[in-house]
Amino acid sequence: MRDFLNKNSSIPLYYQVKEVIKEKIKSEEWKNDEKIPNELELVEQFNVSRSTVRQAILELVNEGLLTRKKGHGTFVKKLQHEGNFMTFSYPDELGKKHIPISAKVIEGPLEYLHIFKLYNSKKINETIRLRYFKEDPAIIERTYLPYYLFPDILNKDMEKPIYDTVIDDYKINIIRHKVYIEPILLDEYDANLLGVDSGQPALKTTKICETSNNLPILLTISIFREDRSKLFFQYDV
Repeated sequence: MRDFLNKNSSIPLYYQVKEVIKEKIKSEEWKNDEKIPNELELVEQFNVSRSTVRQAILELVNEGLLTRKKGHGTFVKKLQHEGNFMTFSYPDELGKKHIPISAKVIEGPLEYLHIFKLYNSKKINETIRLRYFKEDPAIIERTYLPYYLFPDILNKDMEKPIYDTVIDDYKINIIRHKVYIEPILLDEYDANLLGVDSGQPALKTTKICETSNNLPILLTISIFREDRSKLFFQYDV
């Protein structure tokens, strides 16, 4: 069955292909460790060029969602192990100095709409900050919140952590954090922000904050420069 893309949209076709594939993985239509259709099949499925498909696949490989097995094809990467980590922290010096990059309302990617369970609206608040370890850029922090819950949050004090703003200003009780960690290779944009070469290894964390009724309200995606960061976990056994 053919997947239809919006060819009149300002969103690049490769990115649309990438988001549809992500959704297939998240929904388990394409299952863990399962071989995906080859490039020619995807060209037919999406009605796009082979170079468009190739770019989408390459980015998903770099993001750790797909893996290539020589002589066998491209597969959905095995899911990382999950666990109940009681503490997630990093050194006190990490992130005290930060530079806001942008704060705006965007049309949320399909993956984020799925996380927030948004079915009637695509508007999401996005903030991007660059955090430093001493004098070196160390973390790119992208935070997302549903617009319908926080229509004016971008007018708040951006020097204050958004997590604190959610709790203090909106009186929302966050009871659960889900944190996923995966190794990635930096794309050109993020590499420039972190002051390293494109293709350098980095750590990506995805943190989803939920309320007492299991509603995800805050998503933070952080890219850690590998040579300036150390993650520490503590959990009870």
